[in-house]
Amino acid sequence: AAPRPHPVCVRARRPAHASMASTLEAVAPATSVGEAGQNSLQALLEQAVRESLRELAQSAAESSSSSGSSRSIECIVRSVAARVIQEAGPLAGLLDTPGSQRRQPTPELPRLQDLKATPWVLWQESLSETSSCPPHFPGFPRIGSDMELVFEGKPSCFENFSSQSSSEAAEAEDENTPRKPLPLQVKGEMRLQSPMTPTRYPNIGSPGAFAGCSRDAPMVVNEGLTVESNSAKSLVMQWQERPSTVLLIAKPGDAVVMATLQDMAAWLSSQGVTTVVEPQLLADQPVLKSVLTGTRAFSTSDDLAKHIDLVITIGGDGTLTWAVSRFTGAMPPVLSFAAGSLGFLTPFPLDGWVRTLTKLFSPQRTPVPLVCRMRLKVVVRRRKTNSGGDASDFETLEVQCLNEVLVHRGRSGNLAKLDIGVDGEKVTMLQGDGVILATPTGSTAYSLAAGGSMAHPGVPGILLTPVSPHSLSFRPAVLPDSSIISVGVPLNARSGAALSVDGKEFCVLRLGDAVEVSVSRHPVPTICKATGTADWFASVQGALQWNLGRAEQK
Repeated sequence: AAPRPHPVCVRARRPAHASMASTLEAVAPATSVGEAGQNSLQALLEQAVRESLRELAQSAAESSSSSGSSRSIECIVRSVAARVIQEAGPLAGLLDTPGSQRRQPTPELPRLQDLKATPWVLWQESLSETSSCPPHFPGFPRIGSDMELVFEGKPSCFENFSSQSSSEAAEAEDENTPRKPLPLQVKGEMRLQSPMTPTRYPNIGSPGAFAGCSRDAPMVVNEGLTVESNSAKSLVMQWQERPSTVLLIAKPGDAVVMATLQDMAAWLSSQGVTTVVEPQLLADQPVLKSVLTGTRAFSTSDDLAKHIDLVITIGGDGTLTWAVSRFTGAMPPVLSFAAGSLGFLTPFPLDGWVRTLTKLFSPQRTPVPLVCRMRLKVVVRRRKTNSGGDASDFETLEVQCLNEVLVHRGRSGNLAKLDIGVDGEKVTMLQGDGVILATPTGSTAYSLAAGGSMAHPGVPGILLTPVSPHSLSFRPAVLPDSSIISVGVPLNARSGAALSVDGKEFCVLRLGDAVEVSVSRHPVPTICKATGTADWFASVQGALQWNLGRAEQK
């Protein structure tokens, strides 16, 4: 006789509402579910049932209209369950185990309150000044000790500035007439104070916030640089006093980098400079506490822009991106030493760090070239899970981006369907794997691999690059830096999407969610080895072998 089936294996099919009720009954005895958690869980199960029924009806309609086979119920249920769980995020927060109470994280106390950032000055070089320059910094002259650099209140370069008249320009053509600095065209307004208490200068606006800022009348920057546009390109900076606090950020897990970090911290301490490192570094490397005596760690409550004079990174482009993410607002200058694989953004060689820091911390305070790398402000408008479709019930997330913003299809196998708008106007609809919104700095990263163009970091623009579009005519585009670009998931899309910022997964986008991208007021002032242009071409030729290896045609 055939063996009888095991009783556990014989189960009758039950309707969806009965399954949902039994699920809630099974969860209730094992865990203590609060009222809010039970409502959230019930809303999640209801959403899964609705989407399963919708996809089942759609599959049945498709199978009846064509000869193709329809999807099985099991396949639809599994697909919907995986998507709903992914969109909802971790479920542990909905349930509380018996006798347990949620612990609220204790805010950390600031650790750097006794440190104050050193002000530094910023100006734009004219062409005549860069034509004959000493070789210590190609393209940038020294400043004598008799140069007036200290200003209180509003910098004098902002008072009654205007463009040169034609007669002044004619006089400047004479060799005996000193040339006036070229005005720098920057839209909007300039804020030089902390982003927490910005100060607006009423005389600063179009045609240029940097207009008239020369070595004789530079701009004073306190607690990080904040501008309204990325048009600040060929700039030179100099600290008013010797930098006193340096933040060191190194690539973890590299023995050479860790050894260099220790040597660099010891050298800075010998120069009377306070060294600050990440608290996680000391936690992962306990031996460094005894080696790096006098080195301090910051906390999440510290406003680093108010306490740090210089950021030094030891690693690759990812290390620099991580360091930038520690500053949600204005940033101090950044000096990057190459210890990674490619090194697009790290122009200084690691083996020459002693020579580089000796020049930077010399008593003469040699001015150094600076390039302001654009950052993007990313604002995510997400519909809450239990909002029930109420358009007024949204949550807003905000993050800064250095390289690129990627809106993609996530784990779904369907094409992403995205509405793209510019300055409040819908311009197109994308069907494909996703879309990239990149800065000029990020143009040589994912955007380049997806078919986008390379852009100089001084170009004031945002690159829009589709990823595998389902169209032969959707080509990459470059938009002005004044644009506000929106990418939304329409309500009639087959599935949601996902958002990645600088290569890191940020959040999941549900139907009706949208992402708004614009130029941030807080660029990244990076110190150049030669000039911004020379460093950029050196990086694309060295890392990408751009236009190299081809014999000259005879």
